Amino acid sequence: MPTPADAVPVQGLSLVLVDDDIDTREMYASWLEHAGFEVFSADNAESGFDYAVNHQPRVVVTDHILRHGPTGAELCRRLKDDARTGHIPTLLMTGRAERRTVEGALGAGCAVVRLKPYLPDAMLADLGALIRGARIEPFPSEHEPR
Repeated sequence: MPTPADAVPVQGLSLVLVDDDIDTREMYASWLEHAGFEVFSADNAESGFDYAVNHQPRVVVTDHILRHGPTGAELCRRLKDDARTGHIPTLLMTGRAERRTVEGALGAGCAVVRLKPYLPDAMLADLGALIRGARIEPFPSEHEPR
């Protein structure tokens, strides 16, 4: 949970949230709006990319598995490869903890990969770190194989 020293003023900062599950997307969007973000919600990678190009958000948050079209990792790669969006950090959420999923997402340019369930307070702490440009573990060490 973020401490006051870690708090980042997010009022008016925008982000793109991509998740094909409407309940999950609405839950995170509501919580992030309550925290002060302007949220552009998309249900697929193509719409998420368009929002990122048109609104230049501070960060993109995406689910990994998107039922229709490219994955969240493919969205991250497309964002990184485009001069208009290459500067925008991406945070990828996934229910898949396989090493190849995580390594693939990080290799695609995702700044951070987090496992679901992903608590909103933890997301806000990660978003604050990304916005501040702070060093952040791209994947928590407690999930590393022993």
